[in-house]
Amino acid sequence: MEKGVVRMRYIIAVFIGACSYGVLSTIVKLAYGDGATTSLVTVGQFLIGWFVLFVSFLFTKRKEVIGKKDKVKLMLAGIPTGLVGVFYYLSLVTLEASLSIILLFQFVWIGILFEFLFYRRTPDKVTTFSVLILMFGTTLASGVMKGEDLGGNLFGVIYGLLAAVSFALFILTNATVMPKLPPIQRSYYMVTGSMLVVVMIFSPFLIRGVDPNVITSFGQYGILLGLFGVVIPPILFAYGMPKIGSALGSILGSAELPVAVLLSMVILEEHVTVIQWCGVAIIIFGIVYPNIQNRSG
Repeated sequence: MEKGVVRMRYIIAVFIGACSYGVLSTIVKLAYGDGATTSLVTVGQFLIGWFVLFVSFLFTKRKEVIGKKDKVKLMLAGIPTGLVGVFYYLSLVTLEASLSIILLFQFVWIGILFEFLFYRRTPDKVTTFSVLILMFGTTLASGVMKGEDLGGNLFGVIYGLLAAVSFALFILTNATVMPKLPPIQRSYYMVTGSMLVVVMIFSPFLIRGVDPNVITSFGQYGILLGLFGVVIPPILFAYGMPKIGSALGSILGSAELPVAVLLSMVILEEHVTVIQWCGVAIIIFGIVYPNIQNRSG
């Protein structure tokens, strides 16, 4: 019983981390509405988030002494985190948001595939059934059934799929790379790697110049993006993912979409159809189902 309670603690941590990612799309849309560019949003998000983690790391008492090779390993493991934002935001430039979400959420089955390829862990029937449920629910909840098409944009599709691969790698590295390291210390080094990659990719666009007024108005959005996108999820994932594995972690990661749909309706006042709400309900069932089966099994 005690082990079940402890495991549930890790599951809840990963679930909350996934929900935090669901907040980002609404904040990004608000920032775009105030004139922010993709490069400013992405770089600002990671710089602010990295700074918060840096300060937290300085003042945290629980640290372990690690060598340069381990630091580099953690920084390399953090690169997929930055690439998720880069590829996903690029896909949003050329595709409808609903289609970009569908492509991003391919990480659910890609994550299961990676676990099999790298560690020869075959998904059980419960996991396979949950993934199928989640993919169906995602299709409904994203709004793709409204009738948008790809518009023949191959690059948008490629960016969306690369975002999915990056997110699956992010979940996998959180579950496997130096899992016993304290969460804040581990997150700091991983986010350092992702931040450096994002800055290198977008620095040419920022050098061309950004409107000072836009930078000033972006401040409030940058803080929220940094917290919900760079600080909270990595720490919670670093805490819980090594204990539950990347397969269940991929399933719990689907919690992002219901949160995104709910906030788009409440804050952005976007119309959410009955079909989308059905998709949200199916996703929630797909997340809860394997946990109920594991507790009863």
